[in-house]
Order: sequence, then C-alpha cells, then structure tokens
Amino acid sequence: MLEPLLNYVPKKSPVVSLYLNADMTKRLKEEVMLVLKGFLKEASEKADPEDLRKIEDFFSLEYDWQAKGVALFSCAEGDLWLVYSFPKPFNDEIQVLPEPYIRPLVHLLSSHERYSIILVSREQARFFSFQMGKLEELGGVSGTIPGKHKQGGWAQARYQRHIDELAAQQLKNAAENFAKLWDKEKFSYVIIGGTEENVKTFTDFLPGPIQEAIATTFTTDIMVPIPELEEEVVNLIEGFEKSRNEELVRQILTEAAKGRKATSGLDDTLNAIRDGRVNILLLDPEFKASGKKCPNCGYMSSQRIEICPVCSSALEERPDILNNALAETLRKGGKIVTLSENQELAKAGYIASLLRY
Repeated sequence: MLEPLLNYVPKKSPVVSLYLNADMTKRLKEEVMLVLKGFLKEASEKADPEDLRKIEDFFSLEYDWQAKGVALFSCAEGDLWLVYSFPKPFNDEIQVLPEPYIRPLVHLLSSHERYSIILVSREQARFFSFQMGKLEELGGVSGTIPGKHKQGGWAQARYQRHIDELAAQQLKNAAENFAKLWDKEKFSYVIIGGTEENVKTFTDFLPGPIQEAIATTFTTDIMVPIPELEEEVVNLIEGFEKSRNEELVRQILTEAAKGRKATSGLDDTLNAIRDGRVNILLLDPEFKASGKKCPNCGYMSSQRIEICPVCSSALEERPDILNNALAETLRKGGKIVTLSENQELAKAGYIASLLRY
C-alpha cells in the first residue's frame, strides 16, 4: 500500500493528498461533500486544476461511500492516482506538497498492525487475519487422528506413541502451511491459540523469524465462536501493545540517555534517519514541526538554514518535516510505532528512535 507512495518521484506539479472522514453513521454525505469543496477551493492556489477536477468528479460520480475513511493521492503530471478505503475514519485534511503526504496513513497503519491469528488442535489448524477490528478467516489445514485403542498394556502404549507421532506430523504440516501464508501476507505479529501442549508443539515447528514475531499465546478451543474469538483477540492485542510500547519507551530513552544506540528529540533523530540507522521510530501522532528538505540529496533539518550542508543545494520549506522523516524511515527499512499521550516520550521531545548501529 505504501510502496508506490514511498517510491514516487516528485514532478513540477505537486501532489494533492486528501484524507476524509466518510463515516456515514456520524455525518451526512452532504456534509462530507461540503468539506471536500472547501478543501478543493483552499488547494486551488497551489494544485493542478486537473487534479482538483478529477477528485471532485470521483466523489460526485464514482465513490460508493461504503468506507469510513478515505485517503486519496493525485498528481496528473506524475501519473499518480491512488485511493485507499478503510473501516476507520481519518481526520479531514488536505495537503499540496511536492511528495505525497503519508503521515495520517502511516499513523493509521502503525496503530492497527496486521496480526495473524492461528488456532491449532491435534487434527486441525485455522488461520485468520486481524486488522482494524476485522477478523477474516484465511483457510487452514485438517487431518484425521484415529480413536482410542481398545487393548491395554504394551499394545496400548505403542498405539499411543503412533497417535502422538501422527498428531505431531499434523502440527508440523500446519506450521509449514502457515509459513507459506506468512511469506505471502506479510503479517506484523502472530497470536496462537489452542491447548498449551499443541501450541508449544506447533510453535517449535515454525521458522525462527515467525517465532520471534509471536505476540502472545492463549488457551482456546479450535471451534471457538467467531464473536468470542474477536473479543479475545482485541483484548490480547491491547495488552500486548501496551506492554510492548512501554518497554520500547523505557529501552530507547535509557539507551539515548547513555549515548548508546538510540536517539531522542527531533534533530538527533532526523540525522539518524538520514543516515539510515533507524530501526524503530517512536512518534507522538500529534507532534508536528516545520523544517527544510533538500530536493537533491534528501537532507532534512528543523533548523532555519537555507543551503544544504551535504550538497550545497537550496533547501525547500516543509510545513511538517515529520512526513518526510516517516517516509525516509520506511524507505530504509525502519519500523514506525505511534504512541499517543505518553508522558516519557513527551519529555524527550515527542520523538525518539532505536538504532541499528
């Protein structure tokens, strides 16, 4: 989703980036259209008229008004036209900039990461995707384990070993099938449910990178009703993310205070992003700062300087330099974690990062 926006090469004409709250349970279509027309009028001083006409026609004639949030990016000269719909609303916003304004989109995605939910038993595995409150079943694998043996003694023990081996093979097959799904779907984290024994056996068969992505496990029945599963998953994710984020803040700010592999504050973090050293970027979604960006080498700064210290090109104004910082972090393989109203992060300047080196 983000790749075409991150790879976009700026043209002479700017990009119009539009975010709308299109939740029809909260506002009327006419209200949204009124907001839209106000935005288009506001953007008319900077944007290509062709982009504005195309956007107005899209919402007047084509859009189906089913989603709660809409993100749209348009630049006719750059052959850019992307529309994304979400079950979560955005705050209404329009930006006309040389590059796509991805910040609201990044914040939405980073605060609603995609989880894989796996339910396992000795005979079956079910695979789900969970993101933005939506649980979707993606298939699974199943087999048959024979019933109990009627004889006792040595024959019974041998038969039970045979049953256990079949069950382990079933779980191994399920793990191999999920590994293929993982490579295809690009989940962020994994949650595994079942009996303690089955979850452990299944986990042991998973490749190392997937094991490292396990957020948590829980005890459940393979055929748990979907509404009950959804409720359980929401609670598990909330608990995991709260614990993860608190630990990240402690770790990063401790490392930064000791002058080790971390930064805190805007300027130090911008320098690390530019050098490609950021592994995880922590950012308060409400924090904004103007700055300068070099159109030639990509240098970013919040300082009031006119000439790029790297390549001597004239720097360009950016109303929100964090948009460029997020894009550059993602382009260089970093991860974004959004933290709202975190007091420790606020004291550190609302932005921090964990470095690769």
